[in-house]
Formats: sequence, structure tokens, C-alpha cells
Amino acid sequence: MRRPSLSIPWLRLLVAVVVAVLLPTASRVFGNGSLAFTMFSRSETYRLRVTTTGARGTARRVAPTALAAAIGGTPGDILAGTEQWRHGPFGSLLADHLGEVARYACRLGAESERAEIVLERRQTLDAPVELVTASARCP
Repeated sequence: MRRPSLSIPWLRLLVAVVVAVLLPTASRVFGNGSLAFTMFSRSETYRLRVTTTGARGTARRVAPTALAAAIGGTPGDILAGTEQWRHGPFGSLLADHLGEVARYACRLGAESERAEIVLERRQTLDAPVELVTASARCP
């Protein structure tokens, strides 16, 4: 009869510690925390300014709610109403994907050559405003 090996439970424990503790901790310390389980434990206020520029250099403001309606689904829900300061857990998510939002804004105007997005974020209501910008050249 074979004796059960003790190395398998220790290996499982090691893998569990690495996946559940070390990876999320390293993600928070050395990155943006995308591998850390935060469950929307932090919220902030944020708003968007969307501007497209045409071939003649004419700038046109686009309402983020119009962009939200064009995108639809959950991303549209996140963008809707961000003309005004909005309180929620999605400021960091928007900052991470602002370039994608700018590329999508290009689709709203057939004559657009460039789209620029400015995300204004505040950690608290009296905190200084942090600006995150992205732009995309329209095809």
C-alpha cells in the first residue's frame, strides 16, 4: 500500500497563497491594482469632455450621453450622464480605456479627423482635479 504524499497539499497551499495573496498584492503595489479584488471599494467623482475635430479644423463638442447611446450596453451605462460630475466606482476603469472611448467617438461624425477625450477625476469632493487625456486619429 502506498503512503499518501504530503507534497501535493503543500503545493496546493503554495499555489493558493500565490494566486490569492501575492499576485493581488503585487498588482496593487507595482501597478494599477487590476489583479486585486477591490469590489468597487473606492469611488470618486468624474466627468468627460469629448471633442471631435473635422477636416477644416472645426472643433465640435460631443455629449458623452450621445456617445453612451451609440455604444450601448454596460459601457454606455458607465458613460451616460458624465457631462456633469458623476459619483461612482468607474473613474479608474474609464481612465484605463480612454483611448478606446476616443476611437469610438470617431464613429459619431463622418467628417471627423480626430477625437479628443478629457477625463476629470476627483478622489474626494474637495480633492484637486486630476486630468487624464486621450486622443485618436479617425480613419
